[in-house]
Amino acid sequence: MNEEKLIVEEQVVEPFKKPKMKGHFFRNLFIFLIVASFVVIGFGFLFPGLLWTKSLGVTYTKQDYNSMMTKLAYVKDAVPAGGSQNQYNYLYGKTTHVEVDFTSAEITSFFNENRPDYYAIKNVQVRVNEDGTIEATGSANVDYFLNEVLGGNYSKDQIQERVPMLGMLPSQVNLYLNFSGSVTNNQSSVTINNVAVQGITIPANYIQSSEAVRVVTDGLNKIMQKYNTSTGSNFARIAVENGKVVFKGDVPSSLERVVK
Repeated sequence: MNEEKLIVEEQVVEPFKKPKMKGHFFRNLFIFLIVASFVVIGFGFLFPGLLWTKSLGVTYTKQDYNSMMTKLAYVKDAVPAGGSQNQYNYLYGKTTHVEVDFTSAEITSFFNENRPDYYAIKNVQVRVNEDGTIEATGSANVDYFLNEVLGGNYSKDQIQERVPMLGMLPSQVNLYLNFSGSVTNNQSSVTINNVAVQGITIPANYIQSSEAVRVVTDGLNKIMQKYNTSTGSNFARIAVENGKVVFKGDVPSSLERVVK
């Protein structure tokens, strides 16, 4: 009888307690977010270009942009809001002859300031080095480069087949380029030193092959020809000298973008 009472009393004295799930949930979520943040930041620093574009340490101000436009004697209208490029007519003014040089900050500002949302390259940095090489980073529209630079001769599937380490190519990729070269009478000559896509360095045998150099050169010449035809411009000489890009040629004096 006493044993039975003892058992009952023990069962009454030690009732079941429900765990406080709400407090544990928010605590675990908070810890997860902290860990995830460190992982993202860590990958960003360990593999620059994987999660965001690699920084070259080049900054610019509005003054750099104004200096670039003044040197070119070039006036642009205010950037269009939204839409796509085929919704606008690009009206260029008469050409003017210029012989000037540009700093890294001025060139970087030109690629970022007063650019529409549909512009194919974003978050651009350009660094002109004393050794004659140029480094550039940015987030690029894959379809634009496949069609405009590579002339539609290569597809995403073909690129992934040749360079499996890239995995699935998104619509925008982070690029890093190190190259040297020049332009003479609207014809480019390029040496590709290093290329990284999404923080992954492309093997030298891919980027320095005669085929790769030919494709890139042909693509650049095609873009220049298209631009020169529509604007009346002429690139007599573009080269690197003393850590700056020197330019000699004829460029349009103005640009106005008008809705069709």
